[in-house]
Amino acid sequence: MTIALLTKNSEDTVRFALRSVYRQKIPDNVAFELIVVDGYSKDNTLKIVAEEIQKLKERFLSQFTRHIILQEGVGVGYARNLALKEAQGDWILWIDSDNVLAQDYVLKAVKEIEKINHENIAVLYPQRAISVLKKRNFASRLIACYGKVLACQSNSKLFAIAKKLLSERLEDPIQRMLPYTPAQGTFCNIEALRKVGGFNPYLVAAEDIDVFLKLISNGYKMRPFNSTLYYFTRDSLRAWFRQAVTWEYGKIVMYLFSTYGNKCSISRMIQTQYTLNTSIINSVTILMTKVQACTSLEAFFLPLLYFYRRVGYSVGHLHGLRQEMFLRKLLRKGVNN
Repeated sequence: MTIALLTKNSEDTVRFALRSVYRQKIPDNVAFELIVVDGYSKDNTLKIVAEEIQKLKERFLSQFTRHIILQEGVGVGYARNLALKEAQGDWILWIDSDNVLAQDYVLKAVKEIEKINHENIAVLYPQRAISVLKKRNFASRLIACYGKVLACQSNSKLFAIAKKLLSERLEDPIQRMLPYTPAQGTFCNIEALRKVGGFNPYLVAAEDIDVFLKLISNGYKMRPFNSTLYYFTRDSLRAWFRQAVTWEYGKIVMYLFSTYGNKCSISRMIQTQYTLNTSIINSVTILMTKVQACTSLEAFFLPLLYFYRRVGYSVGHLHGLRQEMFLRKLLRKGVNN
C-alpha cells in the first residue's frame, strides 16, 4: 500500500496529517510506503516532514519505506502523477497536508479492499468528511458552519421540495455522476489509475474529478467505506474566495476539454440560472438548519457567505471561458496556417 502526501508551505498542518498516519492501526502483514511530493516549501514543512518520518520508521519498522520528491511550479495533477509513477503498492491513499485521518481509517479500508473480488472497484472514499477549525477566528467558524449546514441538505424536507420545484436540469451533471469528488482521502487502485493515463497535468484544479470520470467511463466503480476524513478549513474569507475561483477555473477547463467538448454554451459556463437556483435552494436550507448548526450571528451571515462563494465560482468560470476562447483562437490560426 502507498500513502501519497502532497505538501507546499504547510508547516501549520502537515504535522497533524503525518501524526494521523502514525496513529493508524495497520495490519502486520501490510507493508506500506509514504511518498511525499513537495513543491519546494520555503517554510519549515520539510523539516517537520523529516521529523515525523523518523517517528514513522520507529513505529512501523520494516513495514515502512518512504520517498520524498521535490518539484517546483507544477500543478496538483502533475504532482499526483509523480507519486503514481513511484508507487509500489496495489492501492494508493491520497492525503493532502491539511487532512487528518481517523484512527481506524487504513484498517477499515484494508478490510474493504479484501472484500473486493471482481467488482471492478477502483476508488474507495470515506463515508464522512468533517471540517476542523485551523484558527478560532470568526471567518473560520463561519466557513466551518457553512459546511455543516450544507451537509444537512440531504436531511431537509424543505430542501427536497425546493429542489423539485426548481429546474433539476440545471444541476451539475458531475455531481450526478460522482458520489465523491475530491481525491483527498480516497484509496485508488494503482493499476486502474495507470490504465486510464493517470491525472491530467494541465488542469489547474479538479484533476480528481477528471480522473474519476475517466475511471467511470472505463467501467470502474467507486464505493464508500465506513470511516472519517477530517480537513482543516480555510482561515480567512479571502483564502476561501481564492479557493472557489481556482476550483471553478479548473473545473471549466475540464468540462470543455474532457466532458462537453464543443457543446458547452457561454450561458452554461457563466451559470446564471444555475447560480440563481442553487442560491435559492441553499439559502432555504441555511435558514432551516441554522439552529442546529451555528449561532444566530453566524446564521445571519451565511446567506451572504454563500453569495460570496458563488461570486468566486463565477469569476473562476469567466477566467476559464476566456482561456478556452483564447485556445480555440490559437487552434483556428494553426489550422488556417
